[in-house]
Amino acid sequence: MELDFSLPNARRKATFESIYSEVALYRAALKTYTKPLFRWRAALSRSQDGGTLYDFARSGHRNLNRIHRRLMDRSFHPREGIARQYHFNGKARTIYIFPWEERIVDQMLFQTLNRYFHSAISKHSYAYRHTGFGIDACQHRIAYELKKRSGSFYFTKRDISVFFQSIDHTILLEALKSWIEPTDYLFQLVTQRVRFSFQTESQQSMCAEKGVPFGTSIACFLANVYLLPLDRSMEKFPGLTYCRYADDVLQFTPSCDTAVKARDQLHEVLNRLKLKSKPSHELDFSFQPRTGPRLPSRLNAPVDTEFPDRPNFRHLGLEFRRDRSIGLSRDKLRKIRNLFRFALRRSKQKFERIGDQPEPRANHAIAVCCRVIGDGLRSVAIIDYYLKHVDDESQLRLLDRWLAEEVLSIAFQNGHRKGNFRKLPFARLREMGLPSLRHRRRLLNHGHLKASFFVLRTKWLIEQERGRLPSRKAFSPGLEAAATKVS
Repeated sequence: MELDFSLPNARRKATFESIYSEVALYRAALKTYTKPLFRWRAALSRSQDGGTLYDFARSGHRNLNRIHRRLMDRSFHPREGIARQYHFNGKARTIYIFPWEERIVDQMLFQTLNRYFHSAISKHSYAYRHTGFGIDACQHRIAYELKKRSGSFYFTKRDISVFFQSIDHTILLEALKSWIEPTDYLFQLVTQRVRFSFQTESQQSMCAEKGVPFGTSIACFLANVYLLPLDRSMEKFPGLTYCRYADDVLQFTPSCDTAVKARDQLHEVLNRLKLKSKPSHELDFSFQPRTGPRLPSRLNAPVDTEFPDRPNFRHLGLEFRRDRSIGLSRDKLRKIRNLFRFALRRSKQKFERIGDQPEPRANHAIAVCCRVIGDGLRSVAIIDYYLKHVDDESQLRLLDRWLAEEVLSIAFQNGHRKGNFRKLPFARLREMGLPSLRHRRRLLNHGHLKASFFVLRTKWLIEQERGRLPSRKAFSPGLEAAATKVS
């Protein structure tokens, strides 16, 4: 079987002239400049040149002018980066950090190539797309396909092992020749990002023999191109629902025969691409309809040993169940609780100043919980993502009850006890402003919470600036006054 990297007939090969403009470079710079707004530590990262984003931005116009001239002269060649080991949730990852000039060019290449080839990339690939895709669209499609039919489903779930580090350069560059004119400067630029050079922690210079530079923008586009044969081969199976988010693959169908053929085809394509699935994440299972009373386990053994029946599965943080409901898995439920628990723990000194009075302590605890669900940038993004997809009302009701018990345990300093509700009833906590995740979910579903993330961030910056001002008489009242004065 040949790997299908061909470009659709309606799409021409890309050249440097067809995608590049000075506007595109400045758009990429603007995207890069937003890093300090959301992750200030990222702006302080340094590569082998020793510069931070702030160092680059001090002479930003001149630096961008220089990059533009070098790109127009075809003299821009990416410098080497630094390979650093990071640990995320117990997983070791190698991140490649390049100088900021290279990062801006990488961002420009990612944005322009992603836009130019948007229609050529599979509609079943949801990560790193130009527009109209993303994790929300992926989860909504899975939920829709499961809920529109009540019969059996046969699932195959795979996670590609160390995907970005396993991409074969020869296969990828041959694929890119079908997308980018091989004699053009653009192909030279992209080739240098595939066969990138870097320094190890011992300052030894090396050239990558395989893999793309994980941590750069252009690597995301290259990853989607590399897995295009997998997407196209799965599209050919009638009745198969196929969803790929980066290296997470989920496919299911009502036909067991189709499921077996699609699974075998998936393994064959991965072998041709020199990729492997992670054994610990390989799942083949089914949802079988449940009718009548539940039988004893020894009589209720799955008939299909190849696709054993199971009550639920986890995918991208959500738990999809046999009865077509969607809830939070145990670890994600714990994650949401910890957002509130750690925020309350950070206010320990404030509670000590309040003393032993239960109602003032409860008032402050409720205020902290409201900030978590209303003003915390990271916590709002996490909580709202789950609430948009979860439809298990009973689970959210228990989560709301836990939050009320947590507030009461701080108010009375005696742990989670049901007797605390006799001292301070649930209705009273609601009057004091205790937030409800069930209510927030309804607001999200009815479109009543559509505040822009940038508006939320600006509000947070203004409040932070006000908190720094020692005297309102000696200084302006904040960023609002400064903005009004400038205008």
